[in-house]
Amino acid sequence: MIAPEPAEIEIKFLLPEGSAAAFEDHSVLRGGEAASPLHTTTTYYDTVDRAFARAGASLRLRRAGSQWVQTLKLRDGSGPFGRGEWEWTAKGTRLDPRHLAETPLAGLGEEELIPVFTVEVVRRTRSLRHEGATIEIVVDEGTIRAGDRIETVREAELELKEGSPAALCHLAAILQADLSLVLGAESKSDRGWRLLTGEPLKGGKARDIDLPRDVVAAEAFRRIVASLLASLLAHQPAAAVGRMEAVHGMRIATRRLRALLALFGPCLAAVPGAAFTAGLRDLAAVLGEARDWDVFVTETLPRADGAGTSLLRPLAEAERRMAHRRVAEELGGPAVSRLVLGLAAWTEDLAALAGEAGGGALGQPLLDLAPDLLARLDRKARRRGRRIRRRSETELHDLRKALKKLRYGVEFLSPLHKPKRLSAYLHQTRRLQETLGVINDAAVATALAARLVEHDAALAPGALALRAWADLRQEEAHNALRKAWRAFRDAHLPRPIR
Repeated sequence: MIAPEPAEIEIKFLLPEGSAAAFEDHSVLRGGEAASPLHTTTTYYDTVDRAFARAGASLRLRRAGSQWVQTLKLRDGSGPFGRGEWEWTAKGTRLDPRHLAETPLAGLGEEELIPVFTVEVVRRTRSLRHEGATIEIVVDEGTIRAGDRIETVREAELELKEGSPAALCHLAAILQADLSLVLGAESKSDRGWRLLTGEPLKGGKARDIDLPRDVVAAEAFRRIVASLLASLLAHQPAAAVGRMEAVHGMRIATRRLRALLALFGPCLAAVPGAAFTAGLRDLAAVLGEARDWDVFVTETLPRADGAGTSLLRPLAEAERRMAHRRVAEELGGPAVSRLVLGLAAWTEDLAALAGEAGGGALGQPLLDLAPDLLARLDRKARRRGRRIRRRSETELHDLRKALKKLRYGVEFLSPLHKPKRLSAYLHQTRRLQETLGVINDAAVATALAARLVEHDAALAPGALALRAWADLRQEEAHNALRKAWRAFRDAHLPRPIR
């Protein structure tokens, strides 16, 4: 029988060299009860075909002093700081695969398990009471060893042992702000696999969000934010080293977070809502530039291949590398960590979230609010599309952004709707959005080519050839635009089932 999934809620920070003492000496941590330093050796196991890694899991055997502990951890994508965790006292130095029968990965225990990498650290632990919660503070310093490759470990972990997740987020936010800390988006297991293979693990798909029909609006908002932040952080390690799919994944997560803030906007406290929207917009701009150059180099230039367009590639590749360096700098700095922790803490505090005691409208059932929240986004999109053939390029881009927010909003609340009606409406929304996307992509391609000419006038023939190709694409999309608009205009916004 599979036991109920025990949850670990933990926030990890990377500690720059020489900063561990300053972290442990922070005033908010001084009152904690400290334990003696402990040397731990942890060996991670997997199957030959890496079944545990592919499942988002890690299986390990840890020696701490005279004790041995076997642990399974499982990412579920439901939140940025939570994981499933199962622990068993181990007898000696061998794993007991029979314990896995109590977990969702029962079948994997039947395959041969082999050691893949080892982590050795000196662990300093203290227990702290903060805002009524018990939080364990751990500082690990040591190494990860995978074959003949070694990487330094220097990190701090804050784990909620008892109490509200809000207290954990508030404590982490204080430490992050005072010490300009950066969140550790990779677990030790993830880092071990990267060290072993040379590649960061891919950010997995976020788990479907469970929204019971009686869910309160504030809880729905919290669950959706948690899932999107988990997706954002899951893609961060690969995005930081230039993986275009991960950059795209982070960009989508930021877009969806902004759409969620727009959807619930009338119910949220205005000042923090605007601040988080601005922070997400800034992050999206850095990610968006890299994404634009990725598309330009890997999709646009090959499709537009013709006389002169190949001239653009060398300089475009250079611009692409520079854009990815800016992404790496942004993700390596404290701003993203501050944004993630701020959003996580905000969603755990109902009064701060709504800007009033009791939570205001957010304290109501989501079913009561959903129709008005979605209708507001639907009206905005329809206003932007009126007299669509007279709309400028900028106005069409604004319509496309409004459609994205509307589509994401409907998808967020999809568990509340009848599947057939939902599918029909989303089909017409996506169809119009894709038509507008062709127009926008052609405009972006032309603009990027023009930027290249500003650096090197000799590239003008290539830019002109690309412009001709883009104009043809835009003309085809404009011809299909009116029909796509009418189909969307005639579609009925689905209403939640009561």
